[in-house]
Amino acid sequence: MSQPENNDAPQRPEAAESPEAAEAALMDDRVWRRVINGLLATAIAVLLASALWVSQQAWQTLDQVLVPEFDRDSELVARTVASEFERTVALGIPLEKMRGVEPFLEDYLANHSAIVYIGLTGPDGGILYSAGERTEELRAAAAAGRLAALEAGSEILNLESIRNASFPLVHEGTPFGRLQVGMDRAYAEQQIADIRWDVLIVLIVSLLITFELLVFVVDRNILTPLRLIERTVRDAASGDWTVRPRSWARRDEIGRVMTALDELTRRISQSYSRIDHGMSGLRRIPEQLALRLESLRRSVRLGYADDTAGTIPSRVDARLPLFIFVFAEELSRSFLPLYAESLYLPMQGLLPGLGVELLPRDVVIGLPIVVFMAFVALATPFGGTWVSRFGPRRVFLAGAVPAIVGYLGTAAALTVYDLLVWRSLSAIGYAVVTIAAQGYLAGTAEPGQRARSMAVFVGAITTAVICGSSIGAVLADRLGYAATFLISALLVLAAAIVAAAYMHDPKRDAAPTRARLAQVVRALANPRLAALILLAAIPAKIALTGFLFYLTPLLLDSLGVSQPAIGRTIMLYGVFMLIGTQLGAWLGDRGGRYAPLVALGGLLTGGALLAVTAVDPTDGIPVAVAVFGLAQGVASAPMLALLPLLCPEEARLYGETSLVALLRLAERIGSVLGPLLAATIIATSGYDATIAAIGGLSAATALLFYPLAARIGSATRDAPRDSTA
Repeated sequence: MSQPENNDAPQRPEAAESPEAAEAALMDDRVWRRVINGLLATAIAVLLASALWVSQQAWQTLDQVLVPEFDRDSELVARTVASEFERTVALGIPLEKMRGVEPFLEDYLANHSAIVYIGLTGPDGGILYSAGERTEELRAAAAAGRLAALEAGSEILNLESIRNASFPLVHEGTPFGRLQVGMDRAYAEQQIADIRWDVLIVLIVSLLITFELLVFVVDRNILTPLRLIERTVRDAASGDWTVRPRSWARRDEIGRVMTALDELTRRISQSYSRIDHGMSGLRRIPEQLALRLESLRRSVRLGYADDTAGTIPSRVDARLPLFIFVFAEELSRSFLPLYAESLYLPMQGLLPGLGVELLPRDVVIGLPIVVFMAFVALATPFGGTWVSRFGPRRVFLAGAVPAIVGYLGTAAALTVYDLLVWRSLSAIGYAVVTIAAQGYLAGTAEPGQRARSMAVFVGAITTAVICGSSIGAVLADRLGYAATFLISALLVLAAAIVAAAYMHDPKRDAAPTRARLAQVVRALANPRLAALILLAAIPAKIALTGFLFYLTPLLLDSLGVSQPAIGRTIMLYGVFMLIGTQLGAWLGDRGGRYAPLVALGGLLTGGALLAVTAVDPTDGIPVAVAVFGLAQGVASAPMLALLPLLCPEEARLYGETSLVALLRLAERIGSVLGPLLAATIIATSGYDATIAAIGGLSAATALLFYPLAARIGSATRDAPRDSTA
């Protein structure tokens, strides 16, 4: 008989897993997920209840705390102004004979937007001097005798729309008049409302972040170890002992089970070695018995792992660092144009010998968005090549370096022009990191679950958009623009640390041959693909970057909308896009009407933007952003589903992945064109014309695409469906 083979090199059985076993494994995974989802739902419910209680308590204290603060502000202003009049009276000038009082009060009001008037009343309660836009309520109160008596102390009087603070003017212990300071009650109520919204935003963001952390912790500490145990038992039953679930010094129930399995593996390995050694030592036996023993020996030959602990890569290993990274970028989404505007210097200011400005101011302000999108488009193909060569973990960590440098430089930028350099570095990091995360999710996907892994990618980005755009506006309002970019740099560092600790390059077979970009571009000769790109993909991204990213922050800021309110408006896009994505996927799969849904998304976008020009933009912009997000979500999934229908031959030649890459590249072109188009029209025609132009472009291209969409939709519905799908 032949000598036993070396067992040090584990040999995994080559037999493919049966359909029954695959279905059973899928059912087991669904059971575990139901258990974990129930656990997560319970934890989120407890956190939500506690967060709501804390928020409700905070809201109740706002009126008690903030209103007295506004009164103290009025008192501070009154004391400063009153000291000037008391000093003048002390010099022997009577109150009623002073000159230049009203211009003095007007200058003071210019620096205090919350104060709507300042007035002085004499000993008889009549108004001697007043300044401000809303003195009519003060005069009406004086005529009605509602103002405090001369000898009274400081008093607060609520008028119809003004909170009037009255303070005595005193000389040598004798009052000689009163100073009336009017605080706009609507301003105070708006400040309180903004803070309430900030509390609500912090609540939502904290819950979403907590959910991401809970998913990560539960998966790494419960779901993944249980999957490893389940896989170990299943593989052992088929004769494969190459996975040893080491306990990692865990002292809980899962750790004890893993330790017991590891010990069982060791004992079976020792027993098998003794049996195999004994069988190999048999020499003089009948030939027929020897053949039977050899057959039995081969049937029970097992493979054993070394002392390396077994592990299973998980999708959450990339989801959490991706979420943190995109969250860092989205912090500046609601104020980047405003930050660029604050750094703007005319070109002739930088080059004194230049007599004219090279670019209009509005175009220069939009350049940071243009440069960012352009470098994302340029770096994305290189990122895919690097992931194939070096692995997603290394590429993720490498991409974090230029991103951190870019955020630090952005925080310290002196002009818009050096800001472009720092934003280009951040763009390179963003492109490389997101491609690395996609590569990791694709590499760790189980057979038949690639779509689910990509859904993890989309979900992490969408959640980060919702959190970052809203909380970033609050941080910018409270801490300033530069401090917010420093926080972004710290978040990217945290994402890199998490990725370094938990991401492991998955084992993959040889990379499939990928079509070159020049070859894939030939697919544009297909007029239907060209129509999808030119009439749907590019207009959608022009509207996204031109209207949402560039125009919306500038327009709302020009209307006096606060920075947190701008952030809340931008956040609506992510919320309604999340809803629209689910709706579009459901409608598309239900009826196969992918192309009409893409056209519908363009029409909704155009209609929402055109409607803004006919209403008050302060109220119309939030509604338009919400409808715009819904429309983009409705069209996003059907647009991807259309590619193999529009280009079946090209999909066969180049692969669907290559066509998706071509579509994404076209979308990047639209993202670059959006701010340039919006800035150019703003510089010449204003905001309303720009919104109408972008909305009209979206509606017109959707109408042009619709006839093609209807034909494709009919062909899709009439085509026979694969029963095995």
